[in-house]
Amino acid sequence: MDYPQNTQNPAPPLFTIAREKPNNQEAEVAVLGSMLLSPEAASTALSTLKFENAFYRPAHQTIFDAILELNAGKSDAAINPIVLADFLERQGRLAEVGGRAYLTQLMDRVPTAANIEHYVEIVRQNAVLRRVIATCTDAITRCYDTDDDVAAVLDGVEQNIFEIAHMSEAKELETIDRLTKQAVKYLESLIKGDSEVLGLRTGFDFDRMITGLKPGELFVLAARPSIGKTALMLNIATNIALGTEPTPIGIFSLEMPSLQLAIRMITSLTRISVSDFRNHRVQAAQWADVMEVANRVHDSKIIVDDTGAIDILELRAKARRMKNQYGVQAIFIDYLQLIKAHTKANASRENEVAMISGSLKAMAKELNIPVVVLAQLNRQAEQGEKPKLANLRESGAIEQDADVVAILHRDRDKQYDQKEDDTKPLPAELIIAKNRNGSCGTVNLHFFPRYTRFENATELGEETMPQ
Repeated sequence: MDYPQNTQNPAPPLFTIAREKPNNQEAEVAVLGSMLLSPEAASTALSTLKFENAFYRPAHQTIFDAILELNAGKSDAAINPIVLADFLERQGRLAEVGGRAYLTQLMDRVPTAANIEHYVEIVRQNAVLRRVIATCTDAITRCYDTDDDVAAVLDGVEQNIFEIAHMSEAKELETIDRLTKQAVKYLESLIKGDSEVLGLRTGFDFDRMITGLKPGELFVLAARPSIGKTALMLNIATNIALGTEPTPIGIFSLEMPSLQLAIRMITSLTRISVSDFRNHRVQAAQWADVMEVANRVHDSKIIVDDTGAIDILELRAKARRMKNQYGVQAIFIDYLQLIKAHTKANASRENEVAMISGSLKAMAKELNIPVVVLAQLNRQAEQGEKPKLANLRESGAIEQDADVVAILHRDRDKQYDQKEDDTKPLPAELIIAKNRNGSCGTVNLHFFPRYTRFENATELGEETMPQ
């Protein structure tokens, strides 16, 4: 059926490429002029506008980039207009920006640098608006022309918007002299045990090897089924979320329903098993402990998503929302092999896992938080004395992408010999098989199957030590 067309009054276009993008030339001049007048103003502008195309007029961007390059690695931002003009001339770009006369005009047109923060914010906001326009234009074009599916388009748009929100955080080039000072300061902080450089503390002895979970790092915790990797992950997660400095965290539970996850947290922290509740063996004092722990968990900022077989693009999108809405400082995922890959239909499983692994590492860097993901070991891990990196199931890319690979190992048969009400712990080992920024080795743990709880072996008294 042919519908009639309104040829008299066609709908106006949504946007037009020819329309001038948001900008404020006076503010750009005020920023550059203030930078030439005051080192303090220059420092403010350099720290806020050091991202691509912050200035609308190309000549202004060229001048700013020259100032940025001249001040790379310096502790102050003192600008000498003569040195700046000479630098641009040696680059063959002085005439392009209007010559020495224009640099002088920039200084003359700004009576004071006192309002630099206001000028900078005007320039930044216009730059953000231009980037949003470019992102939306690209998204509209992709929606009409791309062969990608909707999930891929949405992931790309969300990633671009997330980058726009952090435009003023772009890093500048640095020289080694400044980096050396920062490195020495970092090492001094490690010696002092400053919490700011130690990452998120897991509460286990392997913190001394990995120095905590650090922003941007991918931590892989691997084991065979029924060894306790989910229990250890939840123990680490609750230690961080409920520690002396409570920290918001996100958990993707692909295998366990969210309610079951909450129950596990409470029973593990109280050392009261589910069977004790089922068999009416919980005393009044124990119930008071349950309510105290439940209130602590209730007041914590633990964000849970239990979507089964979640797509990697959906997972990344939800992780961004966790970061933006709740400020999560770590993401936990149970477990990698249950994530659906976003690849072509004929892709091998190894390629799918490699894509997932790479995406998780990229997500850790994008959100600047640690990502802890569980992974399965193959059956060959049970044939030797101890599992190793080569036993990571389905892809060597996991080993390549991970900053830390920890392998949980224990004798599973000993658990089968225990009675239901046995409270004795079983010995376990956490093998730090890869540590990009530290040492490797083995940490002894004890596992309480009754409470699905791990503890440091060093914390147990002789009377509770397994025989």
